Amino acid sequence: MSHSIGRVTRLGELTAAMLVGVLLTTETLAPADSAATATVGETETAMTVATVDSLPVALPEAELMTAVDSLEAERELAPAAMRRPLEAYLAKFSDDRVLVRRISRAVLREAGRQQVPPSLITAVLLTENTTLRPEAASSVGAQGLMQVMPFHAGARLCNSDNLVDVDSNICHGTLILARNLRTTPTSTAALLRYNGCVRGTNTPNCSRYPAIVLARASRVRHEILAAAMPVQLAQR
Repeated sequence: MSHSIGRVTRLGELTAAMLVGVLLTTETLAPADSAATATVGETETAMTVATVDSLPVALPEAELMTAVDSLEAERELAPAAMRRPLEAYLAKFSDDRVLVRRISRAVLREAGRQQVPPSLITAVLLTENTTLRPEAASSVGAQGLMQVMPFHAGARLCNSDNLVDVDSNICHGTLILARNLRTTPTSTAALLRYNGCVRGTNTPNCSRYPAIVLARASRVRHEILAAAMPVQLAQR
């Protein structure tokens, strides 16, 4: 583990701004036409792009400070180490502990199965559905936590076509995200398509959607790593 942390630290020397640059060179897509009336898909994209907050966390080793916003560091963490920090983050958006726990587990499961960073899945989910309402539906018919269009339902991997179901919805949403990450040149283009902003006509100011999602992903990753990595270091 010591060699792993050392490598993570070197690769983790990314500021929040640099991380966005890293993500912009990857591929990230999402379900078309996913602007939900009951979500922030429309309202948050209309506001000024969020900046990434820095958290006043005391880390046990100085080397962790450089890894606190690193995709490589996130990949190094076991799902078990991320579960509680992710639940703590999601709990800011809902008082339903059972729901928060189920969402967290589904995000981590699909992140592992479909090779998409948990922080990015979480960021898309929260940007589409800030209130974490599994039953949310948009004016164009997108459903659930990740605002998936019904024509995507029924993927074999997801074992269900019920898009209101937490596990099924996150599976389908992540499947679309993963597929588009593989088939688009940039995460910006992928996220624009997830938001249905390919031609810029779906929601007002939807061109801001990728920056909002990426800033949120950075914040999610920051909190997960700040909480989880000291625990892993203590176990070395």
